[in-house]
Amino acid sequence: MELAADRVTAVRLTADRKSGALKLAAVVSRPVPEGAIEVSLTKPNILDEKAVWSVVAETLHKLAPKDQRISVLLPDDVARVALLGFATLPKTRRELADLVRFRMSKSLPFKPEEAVLDLMILAGRAPHPGAAAASVLASFVHRGVVEQYENLFASCGYWPGLVSLSTFEMFNLFRPRFAANRLPDKDSLVLNVTRHYLSVLILRDRDIIFYRCKPHLSGSASGDPMTDVRREIYTSLAFYQEKLLGRGIGRVFLRCAGLPLGPLREAVSAKAGGAAEVLDPLLQVPLNGAPPLPPEEAAWAAPAIGAVAGRRA
Repeated sequence: MELAADRVTAVRLTADRKSGALKLAAVVSRPVPEGAIEVSLTKPNILDEKAVWSVVAETLHKLAPKDQRISVLLPDDVARVALLGFATLPKTRRELADLVRFRMSKSLPFKPEEAVLDLMILAGRAPHPGAAAASVLASFVHRGVVEQYENLFASCGYWPGLVSLSTFEMFNLFRPRFAANRLPDKDSLVLNVTRHYLSVLILRDRDIIFYRCKPHLSGSASGDPMTDVRREIYTSLAFYQEKLLGRGIGRVFLRCAGLPLGPLREAVSAKAGGAAEVLDPLLQVPLNGAPPLPPEEAAWAAPAIGAVAGRRA
């Protein structure tokens, strides 16, 4: 299940008995009352627990009333994410976590010891001359914020085995597509655009070399989401060219959730310098004989599908 500020989307996958291939058995998506969830790095996110509990309980009861196991995806902007370079890595994961917390201590809006930290070593060799020998992706979420979401599901009788972020599970789902469709000696741009934030990934071969999440849209001074998207893409690509020795964007991939696709695709293509391929999760995990799924609902479901299928890719 993915919890967004305005919507709850849950999926159930099933495995073929003979081949083991995953298929999409069901999708349930429900709007969340306005103001019930307000994403923040440091403050409680769920402002109306009764309203959110009602939507979550109704969704899960319809989707999987007898299964208490669940994976939960949070909005990207609930976390502070960093890509850190290291000339050498500590011998143990615990030592690495301590070093990452120390490196990020002045960049977090809360004390490092108050955060839930997850990290992943992305590259064991330098991706370009002068780069660090290893790159570590680190994600920090305030412990109180995570516990509030977990307690919500516990109150419904469900127990989250995985708590992750939307864009990273979307990335897991489409990893095979990104790898197969990349252009030689070019990098790939991946955009996850929702009504509330834009997340940007830049891939070099199979590695993430850039990540940025920027809340936008409803609270922007411009009042125009496309203006915000164009500005953030420009800012991200300028950093990529100057600081990461950008070798040029060869492919552009787009997930759009809750915004008009046509204008967004045009805005992205204009700033990225090439046509944007809209990501379709049903090409990765087909329907299990269910009625056709409208493109908008498929886009809502992509990260939740990735939380299951992407981890088996």
